[in-house]
Amino acid sequence: MMPPVGRRPLANLCECVAVVTIIAASSLPQAHASSIFGTLSNFDIYNTTPEPAEGAEIELEGVDSSSIGGHYPSHFDTISISNYDEGGKTGTRIRFEGYNFNLPVTLGSLQPNSNPVSTNGHQLTNSAGGEHFGFWLHGVQPTATRFFWLNNNGSLYERIGNLPEIVPGPTWTYVPPVNVGDPAVLQAVVKVPEPEDVNNLRPDSTWMKIYKVKLPASAAPSDPAEMQALLLQLISDANPENEQPDEPLNDLVPHGEDPIEIESEWELMEGGKNPKEKMREDEIGEGDKVVIRRYEFYKYIGLVNEDNEPISSWEENGNPDDPGLDVFDEMGNLSFAAERGDFISANMVAAVIGNVVPEPSTFLLGVTSVGWLIFRRSRRAVLH
Repeated sequence: MMPPVGRRPLANLCECVAVVTIIAASSLPQAHASSIFGTLSNFDIYNTTPEPAEGAEIELEGVDSSSIGGHYPSHFDTISISNYDEGGKTGTRIRFEGYNFNLPVTLGSLQPNSNPVSTNGHQLTNSAGGEHFGFWLHGVQPTATRFFWLNNNGSLYERIGNLPEIVPGPTWTYVPPVNVGDPAVLQAVVKVPEPEDVNNLRPDSTWMKIYKVKLPASAAPSDPAEMQALLLQLISDANPENEQPDEPLNDLVPHGEDPIEIESEWELMEGGKNPKEKMREDEIGEGDKVVIRRYEFYKYIGLVNEDNEPISSWEENGNPDDPGLDVFDEMGNLSFAAERGDFISANMVAAVIGNVVPEPSTFLLGVTSVGWLIFRRSRRAVLH
């Protein structure tokens, strides 16, 4: 795989807000329960479209704009958040217009990048050639996430192409223990983003590589008040009103130098007429509080059928170490062409396991206003 660009900064877990409201019930005998305390999504992406981009759009299906708790501002003059209701689908769009990074050089446009290289998911916060986006929500998760680059056509910003870029975001589900003593399970499901209008459009398949780490209770306390204090502390200098520098943290983001962080070497995310889902499951032990993943996505350049579904023979005939490598026979002739193309994006995601809270045995416990997190990198950060 291509090595991450630059040094190993431990990213910047940046704008983090989590508010938990617990509806008390009574003083009856109590058990304990847990859930998802919050989630985040932020990603590095290059403009690999055929034309310059002056804007971008994140579409969150099934999410109302009131649920947007925050976003990474990126290098744009204006940011708007609005609801949509189109073709029976509802959701929210976060729209960025007026690209303004290093204007004397870029002239207000993010140029196409013909040679994108892998990043650690939060490396393009202040780098030329690509951009970093992120958001956090409260109370709900999107049923689908789509990302589009926008051009500026006479002050009218329009999508470049009809298909979303490949930046799948997981849908997290907390599955409580079935029996006493069994572990809880945290599920993360991803699939190739589908376009809004699927008529005659077939999403492209993509290669995916996954890195993962878990944080123990020492890094994410189980007490709700301590958890919120930790999240607010992690805002650090990402908060304009916070003058304090970032505090050194342990390695929180999987960077791949430790083999145990590699959860999946290479998986083919099947697009086409009916994109297939990929699920990862984590058993949540007593001390597990945060699950962090970095998804890397690369183009699939192998054969496809009429529905744009992949016809891959990599597992049978390709190089077992990397679908991006050609295979040659003993005579030096090419016997199998690589099926992995250029880097597309790297998405940093995380789920914070809810704090252990008292739950009345015969009353409903309500947990509302679940905060979402977002990572961000600065030059002073030590995350990587």
